[in-house]
Amino acid sequence: MATALLVTGSAVASAATTQTEVNETLRNTPEIYNGLFTAALIKHVVDTCPNVSPPGRLARVNYFLTLYNRARNMGYSRSQIEAFVEDKQEQARLEGIVKAHLQREGVEPEDEASVCAYASAQIAERSALGRQLRER
Repeated sequence: MATALLVTGSAVASAATTQTEVNETLRNTPEIYNGLFTAALIKHVVDTCPNVSPPGRLARVNYFLTLYNRARNMGYSRSQIEAFVEDKQEQARLEGIVKAHLQREGVEPEDEASVCAYASAQIAERSALGRQLRER
């Protein structure tokens, strides 16, 4: 008795793709990497400035689920996506991008007062970042 196996093209591509290739593709997909950049920027601001809070838990879950689903729709498995997000080199790279962004904005990334002033200004301006933060 023969058993048929139906595999979609994306699943085949996913199975034949190395993690390095997955990381490269996800890193170069603006919708995903910009989303991760925003999340990393929020985390840095919240971790550095005790005067601000991150978005609520439901908003964070929804945000990451959107990014996850986009990567899944590209044909990547859960384990491939998790490996990308948990990759220490990728995290360090993103942290460097966040710090460079803050410096371009005139913010000293490791200085609490500087980051808090930046966060307060973003909240007051109702910028994309400011709408995600709450003053305590």
